[in-house]
Amino acid sequence: MAIEIEVSGEELDKIRKRRREIEERLKDVEGLERTLKVLKYEILLEQKEKLSKKLQEMEAHYRELLEFEKRAKRDREYMIKLRSELSRENEILRKQIGGKNENSRTWKGKVEKSNI
Repeated sequence: MAIEIEVSGEELDKIRKRRREIEERLKDVEGLERTLKVLKYEILLEQKEKLSKKLQEMEAHYRELLEFEKRAKRDREYMIKLRSELSRENEILRKQIGGKNENSRTWKGKVEKSNI
């Protein structure tokens, strides 16, 4: 099973040059050791770059999460304030209508029939 990879002419030249360098180094043991060290270093650099990108992504997500938490707290405070205001308004309206038993949440007033 063959795999085809498309590369630019410049990339192909780099690959061929690198291949020749590796073949020359393979001729002696020291060259092989240097090759292995270079390849290991390149792999480590690639991993470092990947981890750096991942860290940047995680930091961005963390900042978004902190902002979301701040918004949620502001929204919660707003909703508590709004609920309190509505409760006060309801209390005022109940007093204006009359007939509410203070110890109960049930309304004891009369309901008029409508012609709807």
